[in-house]
Amino acid sequence: MTTPTTPEALPSLPGQRGSSAPPAAVERLLPVHRWHAALVAVPTAALFVLGYGRRWICDDGLIYLRPVRQILAGNGPVFNVGERAESSTGTLWQWLLALGTWLTGEDPAFLAVGLGLLLSTAGFGFALYATCRLHRSAGLLLPAGVVVLLAVPPFWTYMTSGLESGLGVFWTGLSWWLLTRTRRGQDARETYPAAFVFGLGPLVRPDLAVVTGCFLAAQWWVLRPSRRGVAAMLVSAGALPLAYEVFRAGYYGILVPLPAIAKEAGASDWSRGAGYVQETLGPYWLWPVVPVLGALAVLLVRRTRRQRRVRAPGRASLAVLLAPFAAGLLLAGYVVRVGGDYMHARMILPALLLLLLPVLVVPATRFTGVAAALLVVWLCAAVSPLRAPFDVRGTPTTFNVRSSDVEGLGDHNPVRTATWVDHWPALPEGRGMLARAERAPRPTLLYFDARRRLHATPARRDSPYHVVIVGRHLGVTGAAAPLDAYVNDAWGLASPVGAHLALERWSWPGHEKFLRNHWVFAEWAVASPPRQDLVRAGTSREAVEAARAALGCGELAELTESARAPLTAGRFWDNLTGAFERTRFRFARWPAAAERALCD
Repeated sequence: MTTPTTPEALPSLPGQRGSSAPPAAVERLLPVHRWHAALVAVPTAALFVLGYGRRWICDDGLIYLRPVRQILAGNGPVFNVGERAESSTGTLWQWLLALGTWLTGEDPAFLAVGLGLLLSTAGFGFALYATCRLHRSAGLLLPAGVVVLLAVPPFWTYMTSGLESGLGVFWTGLSWWLLTRTRRGQDARETYPAAFVFGLGPLVRPDLAVVTGCFLAAQWWVLRPSRRGVAAMLVSAGALPLAYEVFRAGYYGILVPLPAIAKEAGASDWSRGAGYVQETLGPYWLWPVVPVLGALAVLLVRRTRRQRRVRAPGRASLAVLLAPFAAGLLLAGYVVRVGGDYMHARMILPALLLLLLPVLVVPATRFTGVAAALLVVWLCAAVSPLRAPFDVRGTPTTFNVRSSDVEGLGDHNPVRTATWVDHWPALPEGRGMLARAERAPRPTLLYFDARRRLHATPARRDSPYHVVIVGRHLGVTGAAAPLDAYVNDAWGLASPVGAHLALERWSWPGHEKFLRNHWVFAEWAVASPPRQDLVRAGTSREAVEAARAALGCGELAELTESARAPLTAGRFWDNLTGAFERTRFRFARWPAAAERALCD
């Protein structure tokens, strides 16, 4: 028999109202409580230290900062003035950074790093505390899945990075804690705020909608509310995301953030996705851990099904236990389906965290004691010199972004915008580009040749921008360029035109829609660009003219109008009602083919 440790089963401590516990019983329980407190506090503190040691902001993290600056300048949530394009995948993260920057006046890059570290640390703490709470009736608990968090460097790397990852960890941990608190007959004052938090998933990151669905389903299964209660839960969860979706469709004219279209979040490449998972699990020796944690998960499911004498029925507790497993498997399946990501390990980490949640700690038995001991031995081996550190620059389908950035910038902890703008090597996308843009005597287009050298050509006289800059590294280009300059993203993350190119598999995941110079010249260059510039740009006068014709025809013309026309009530309604078709629209990357399809 294990000593019960639920709040209902524990004897009152001396000095509390209704105290009847013998002093000896209290003394026996205190070491258990201290051990459980240590199970939460020590790994959380260790993760904070590990994340702090790898603090940084990447180029993709910098992408969030230009919309933040535009919001604070009064230009709205846009990347370029006069063009409504949603370049931020994490909506809630963008607005949180805008609020924090407005309140503190701090460099938004430094703020993004600090907030990411604090939020992810708090998220890991919530997750550990929630799992301890889930298994509290079993008595003594042992560490299990938490050793994976301590052994796998990408978890520490993406505690910062400037991306929405830290907010994602916080939301996941908080949601898990709220779910483990769900009990039959729960007061509405707890039920509806929990549903509201679950519903924020799509605003943290769109693919987290699957987690929202699984957690809401588990909450419903536990509570079994009336129809009115179900409606109230759905309103609590969906009101804010749905309201923002209406705003997104009417303001931007599409249903998802632009990077989701540019990276074709609905496409399939199962083999590349499987390789992405292998390149995450393999270098960190995670494959031997999978069967151990799988066995622990099966044991917990069987134990939960056998439970009878608990406040919630066994099936309800099982729903809570299974919710993160289901969400993690669905999210991992989605990552595999879309082909992974170019950033090593980043996209699979949320799914891995979800799968670990119920087994971060486990009840102490002979079997779990052996499993915990094996996991601790594995942890020691995984962080020892026996395993070579995975700091290579790249693999066949992924890129170790932090290693590359640290090497290129010459700074182990790049956390400031100025570090990137002043020291980004090889490409003239820092102070050199900024100086050239400021010296431009007339409307000017700055473009790259095939060797990534920067050149200038006259822009069309009616251009609303003094300078148009092609950005191959969108984050640092947006940080260096003035807010009133136009940054033409070569990869489509902030370009309504480039994002809607037809997908052709040829490069790293998320980098397969390259907006070639014939489209850039067609939009921004003078009617007859100098022949020397056309040769440098790798295009021809015929290709530019075909691209210019395609831009003025059919759905492509309407697409640019939806993003650049003044936002009147009529334009908002047209954007809203046409958002579905506009989101689906794609056009051929070669100008002649696009002209035939759109203009004939």
